[in-house]
Order: sequence, then C-alpha cells, then structure tokens
Amino acid sequence: MKHILVILTTFLTLACNGQEPKQDKFALTVSPIIDKTDKTNQTIIETLTEFLKTKNISLTENKFWVQSDFQKFIYPYLDIYNIENSKYGKDFYLPTLVEIIPTEKLNQKILKIAFIGHNNETKENQLKSIYNLVANIQQDKVLFSRYLDFSTEKWKTFSSESMTYIVSPNKIINSTEIGEQKKDIDKICSFFQCKPISITYYSCVKPKELFEIKGFDYNPMMYVDKTGGLADYGNIIFSGNNSEIYTHEIVHLYTSNHFPKIDKFIDEGLATLMAGSGKYSYEWHRNKLDKFLNENKDYNFATHTDAYERNYFENETSIPYLTSALILERTLKVYGKGKLMEMLKTENELWTTLKTVGLTKENINEELRKQIKLPLTSIWQYGG
Repeated sequence: MKHILVILTTFLTLACNGQEPKQDKFALTVSPIIDKTDKTNQTIIETLTEFLKTKNISLTENKFWVQSDFQKFIYPYLDIYNIENSKYGKDFYLPTLVEIIPTEKLNQKILKIAFIGHNNETKENQLKSIYNLVANIQQDKVLFSRYLDFSTEKWKTFSSESMTYIVSPNKIINSTEIGEQKKDIDKICSFFQCKPISITYYSCVKPKELFEIKGFDYNPMMYVDKTGGLADYGNIIFSGNNSEIYTHEIVHLYTSNHFPKIDKFIDEGLATLMAGSGKYSYEWHRNKLDKFLNENKDYNFATHTDAYERNYFENETSIPYLTSALILERTLKVYGKGKLMEMLKTENELWTTLKTVGLTKENINEELRKQIKLPLTSIWQYGG
C-alpha cells in the first residue's frame, strides 16, 4: 500500500492539474510509469477505456467483462458503478490507471485504478478510491473480472452444510461459531418455512481486510469501523468481525431471496430483531434504546425512518435499526406473525404499511414508548 501511495502522490499532480470542470469526451489518464509502447499494455488500456465508458449503462452485461462473473456475482462491478459521481457533479472523479501488475499467470494482470477529482474552485485534488480489476488476456483480446477470486485463491475453503467458508489466513477457524451459525440458520428456515440457502461466507479479521479482498487498496470506509460486514448479491456474506457467525447479514440474504421488494427500513429491523446488530443481541440494544429515550424525551421516531442514517447511541446502537425492530416486535405482539409476514411482502410505501399495524406519524412516539416498557418476547417463539 505504501508503494501505491508513493506512486499516487507523485501522480496526483500530473493527473489532475489539467482537468477541466467539464470534459466533452471521456479520457482515461495513464500513469507515466506504465510502458505504453508494450502491445499488451496498449490493448489493456484501450479495453479499459471502453469498459469505463460503458460500465454505467448496465450492471448485468458488458462485452468487456467475463460472462461467468455475472452468473456468480450478479453485479460484479457494482463497487465502481457510478463511482465517478459526486456532490460536485457527474463525472467528477475521473479514472487514472496507476499500475499494471504481472501475476503468476502470464495471461493475467492486475490493474490498479484511482478515481480522482479536481475541485477547480479550491484547486484541491480529492481521491475517491483505488480499485483493483483483473485483466484476462486472450491473444489480442482482454476481458476483465472481479478481483475477489484472485485475492482469496489461497485462503482456506471448506463447507459446512449450506455454508461455504472462505477464511483469511490471518485467523483461526472457529468451529464452535460454525455450529452456532448452523443453529441460527435452522431457526431462520423454521421461521420462514423454507429450505437453507447455499451461502458463501468470506471470513475476514477486520473491515480493512474485507475491503481489500473486494478490490480496494483505498476506500475511506475501510477505516471508519473496527467491525462490520455486509450481505452481497450472489448469496455472499462478507464478515469483517473475525468470526464465523454473522446471523444479522444472513437474515438479509433470506429476506432478499424470499421478499425481494422488502422495505430497507423493515429489512434492517427484522435482521436486528432476529440477530441483534454488531457484537450485541437485540435485547442488549433494546435496553440501550430505552436508555436513549429516557435521555432524549423529545426524540421523534417519525422523522428518523432512514435505515442508513448514521444515528448511533453510545457508538453501538443504531437508533433507526432499533426503531424498526421495535415496530416489528410490537407487530408480532399485537397482530401476530401473519401480519408481520404481510409487511415483509408488501410493496407499499413505508407509512402506508405502518398504518396497517396501527402506527401513524402522529401516534408512533406514544406507541413505541409504550412497547419498550413491556417485557421482551423472543421472535423465535413465533417460528415453525
């Protein structure tokens, strides 16, 4: 990484000083350290230019990308889809090919692409990310593929029933957690009355490693949290928790498979109700929410229904996640499992859905404050 940053620091001036606020024609800037007289490099640069010009047209097809990636990952270059856009305008972050790196395979190279913006008012350069792609060379043709398989090809891989674990060499496999994960999946399947989904689970020691295997040498989110992860398309779990259990994210895979139109706010609430969030259970977070409400008497639930609002109490408890989970807990208690399942299936706007369980913007504060004072009843008693 230090080597890349040295190159990038030198190159930022060359890449950005000549940028104009608007460009009529797309151009890929290429680092002066890359040999442009080499025929293979020429083909890579030409193909990369065409891919970057066309990638935002579609997430599901691109003639410059390996076809099998679309079957395996569904949206293989989602991480850099529309990455050029910014609050400063469309195409603010322009691509720079920083390096072309050989691999152990003669027909495969790694491309490092930096997305850099230049603010013409402040005269400052801004780095959005450095991202890796694999260039697969077939005679005079190049097709790109996702970095993930390359970055984890030497990781430990093993299967446990519906789970395939791909585990970082920097950690020890935890067989106890694998057993606990299986039990949680059994409960999820019982609740939804479905069969287990085949899941690929990338087990990383921390979020930084997670971002690295996905292809990032730099992304500001790599350093924001010490734990975390995500559910990805293709039934993939990325865990940055140094753990073989991540039931919260696995719930998201089941909801995306069985309730593809589920509201994101409700989805996060269900995953929290079933599995807690981060390192802690729902009950633990529920107690934190109660404490938060005692300290914030005027807090208005109705104005905070964005699941991804970064509104945390004591650095651990997402207030929007807990709001949604409490709504679903109340729904189960008052209306039963059948009504909750209707909420998961509906395509209605959130407040239209909440009205069906007796919640409005006018009464939600009173109702949820009453609910949190009631004893907690586990969601799992409604399973099967």
